[in-house]
Amino acid sequence: MSRVPFFIRKRVRGRVEEEARSEGADRVELAHVTACQQRFLKRMDVEVKGYRQEHCFGASGCPNRAADSGWLIERLDRLLAEANLLDFLKANTPGEVKLHQEFRVSLSDCPNACSRPQIVDLGIIGARRPTVSDEPCSECGECLQVCREGADSQFRQWAVP
Repeated sequence: MSRVPFFIRKRVRGRVEEEARSEGADRVELAHVTACQQRFLKRMDVEVKGYRQEHCFGASGCPNRAADSGWLIERLDRLLAEANLLDFLKANTPGEVKLHQEFRVSLSDCPNACSRPQIVDLGIIGARRPTVSDEPCSECGECLQVCREGADSQFRQWAVP
């Protein structure tokens, strides 16, 4: 799996596991990987849909979640499907369309950006303005950066170089 390009690794792992399950295997063997690889290389055009959308696991367990992008994920998926990017790619790409030519979108529910929005065509990173809460201070410094009273500049005067 380490030789599989990072942008399709998750999908490849799922397909290999699906191949093993379909054969009644309780664990993945090299033969399952090879079978999936051959099928994929011969029929890559079936896999291409014109766009790929990735997002982090957010609400299902990320303690760093700053925003809820569930509604945005669904809306973007509808808009991208309606845009018919596959036909656009087929009309403007010589030869068969490959996976790396798809329009890629990534949404991250926090600034940690586990879904790698920095390296796709459109990346959205969730953030939130700090608010006062009952949670103990994590010393992240976000409150200093958005302070209307200029706490950031005052803090720098006190900071030890």
